[in-house]
Amino acid sequence: MPYSSFIFDDAIAEIIKLIRPKTFLDLGAGAGKYGLMVKEINPSIETIAVEIEEDYLEKFNLRSIYQKIWNIPVINLIRPEYFDSRFDIIMAGDILEHLKKSDGIDLLNFLIYRSRWIIVEFPHRYLQNAVDGYNSEAHISVWIEDDFLPFERTRMYVKDTQRLIILRGYLENAISVEKIELTLKKYE
Repeated sequence: MPYSSFIFDDAIAEIIKLIRPKTFLDLGAGAGKYGLMVKEINPSIETIAVEIEEDYLEKFNLRSIYQKIWNIPVINLIRPEYFDSRFDIIMAGDILEHLKKSDGIDLLNFLIYRSRWIIVEFPHRYLQNAVDGYNSEAHISVWIEDDFLPFERTRMYVKDTQRLIILRGYLENAISVEKIELTLKKYE
């Protein structure tokens, strides 16, 4: 579905405020929830969306939410034209489970070099096939905390069917993982 769970919204908003990004990449923007969240926090943050479904751009008025939209599959970010991209925050909200596991791992490894932080939220044991004819909405891979072991990261936060983990990227960063953890503890 083009909508994401609200379970971690307050925690994610608080992390965005803490990081104070200048650039924000929303992977699989769907209905634009995270773009709207960022605009509410600080409208001067540059927002870029990656959205595979072209008709979502109009259906959810994404051009009014994001300054740039890349209408491509997220795995297509691993191409030379995106090698020089840099982002303060990358939001991977309810997207990894839509990818083949190998593609998701490749994507995270690519993005870790191009970000300060990657916020990853995903459902666990939430069954979903194609929705309204959109095959891209099907869940095709399972993710667990061990999948993120290669990265500097927070612990995994669990609420209902949702999981949240934040990865520290390789770009220069003055905020520690411990500071992110302290912020997240308020929302347990």
